[in-house]
Amino acid sequence: MKARIVHLCVLVLVLFIMQSCQKEVDGLMDDGSTFVSPAEQKPKVGTTWIYQYYWNNGPGFPTHAKIITHKAQSEVELGGEKWLKIVDMETDTTVYFLNTKADGLYQYTNSNPYLLCKYPAVINDSYATFNEGANEVFTVKAVNDSTPTGVGVIPLNRYEGVKNSYLIDVLWYNKNAWLVWKNQYLLIPVAPAPIYFLRSRMYIESIVY
Repeated sequence: MKARIVHLCVLVLVLFIMQSCQKEVDGLMDDGSTFVSPAEQKPKVGTTWIYQYYWNNGPGFPTHAKIITHKAQSEVELGGEKWLKIVDMETDTTVYFLNTKADGLYQYTNSNPYLLCKYPAVINDSYATFNEGANEVFTVKAVNDSTPTGVGVIPLNRYEGVKNSYLIDVLWYNKNAWLVWKNQYLLIPVAPAPIYFLRSRMYIESIVY
């Protein structure tokens, strides 16, 4: 009798696992929505990115962590072009105005469109742009690296942005998921020597189109 109960429990567990795996294969999530990989979609109004975000306030300070959610809240017209308005859902503040063109991902800032992530690109491509309030020069450091991420193994390009001779931004871009990872460094110009450190890291956990 006990053996039959054990066998029954094992059978139920196996059936549950098979059902879960089939849901994943079919793309059906527990809430009834459909998961679509970044290879099959592109961001649009309503797209939501969920990131794991880590930051600290200085060298040797404790590292903090939280989940942040960015959402393409609406489509707006700026400079005669349409842009996705990306907002931080926690603070209800605008993070970017983004759009793609033939040569990559652009953001609208400083009253103009600026190239953020060149795509297609080759290693060592370099371009001047404007980002987060200042001029910045980005250089392509990696192209189409197959990388495990929170949304699967996808090809990523890596870009390093330099301001005033210091590395400030490192961006990882996928043409369908857009900004996947992001590192930011901070330079504090104090005497007798400036303080320079890795300020924050952002990793994608999921994307819902």
